[in-house]
Amino acid sequence: MDYFIHLLILICIYTILAQGFNLPFGAGRLFNLAHVAVYSVGAYTTALLSTELGVGFWGCIATSILLAATASILIGGISLKLSGDYFAIGTIAFASVVSALEINWKSLTKGVLGIPGIPRPDIGTIDFYQNINFLALAFVFMVLCQICFYIFFNNSIGRSLKAQAEYIPGAEALGKSTKNIKFFSFIAGSTAASIAGSLYAYYINYIDPSSFSLTEMIFVLTIAVVGRPGSFWGVTISTIFLILLPEPLRFIDIPPSILGPMRQLLYALILFFVVYWKKDVIFPVERRI
Repeated sequence: MDYFIHLLILICIYTILAQGFNLPFGAGRLFNLAHVAVYSVGAYTTALLSTELGVGFWGCIATSILLAATASILIGGISLKLSGDYFAIGTIAFASVVSALEINWKSLTKGVLGIPGIPRPDIGTIDFYQNINFLALAFVFMVLCQICFYIFFNNSIGRSLKAQAEYIPGAEALGKSTKNIKFFSFIAGSTAASIAGSLYAYYINYIDPSSFSLTEMIFVLTIAVVGRPGSFWGVTISTIFLILLPEPLRFIDIPPSILGPMRQLLYALILFFVVYWKKDVIFPVERRI
C-alpha cells in the first residue's frame, strides 16, 4: 500500500511541476530550461528554513514562492530580451549558475552531501508524517494548481499568451502587453515549480544537487512533449503515464546500478520517437486566439 501511495505523491508533485513548465512552453512557446532550477530554489529554501531556522510550513511555502518569483523576474528580465534558440541558451546559463551555487556554496547548501533531516510539516493539529496524510496535502495543492492553470489556459491570459507566441506585432496592435504577458507566464510557472520543490523536499526529507540535474529537466520536457505542449489534459495524463511506465522494472532482478540508466534510456527513447513520429509535436495543438 505504501508503494502505491508513494507513486501517487510523485504524480501530484510532478503534475504541479509539469503544468508550471507547460504554461510558458506550450501556450507561449517560451523554452524555459531553467524550470528545474527554480524547482530546486523552492526545495532548498524549504530545506534550509525548516532545518536551520525551524520555520513552519506556510512560512516555507511563502518564502519559496517569493524567491522563485524573484528568480523568474531575473530570468525574464535577461532572457526575454532574446528569442528562439538564444532564449533557451539564456535560461540554460541561469540554470548552470544555480547548479554551481548548490554544489559549491558548501557553508549554506552542504554541497554534494545535501541537506538531510528535513522534517515533515505540521499544520495546526494535523501532522503529515504518515504518507497517507502527506498524499492528502500534495493532492490538495495539485488540485488547486490544476484549477489555476486550467483557468489560465482558457481565459484571456492564455489567449493573449498564445497570440504573442503566434505574432507579436499583431498582439501588440490589439493592445496586449507582450512583455507583461511573458512575465506573468514565467511567474505563474515558477510559483508552481517552487510549490512542487517544497513538497518534494518535505516528502523525501533529503535533497542534494543530483535531484535537480539536467536529467530532471529532460524528464519534465518529456512529460510536456508526450502530452502535447499547450494541452492541459494531455500533460496531466502524460505525467501519470511516465511516472508509472518504468515501475515494472522494479520487479525484475536488475542491479540498481543498471536500473537507473535504464529508466533514463527509456525516457530518452520515448522522447526521440515522439518527436520523430510527429516533427511538429513541440507545438502541435491548433492555435485559436
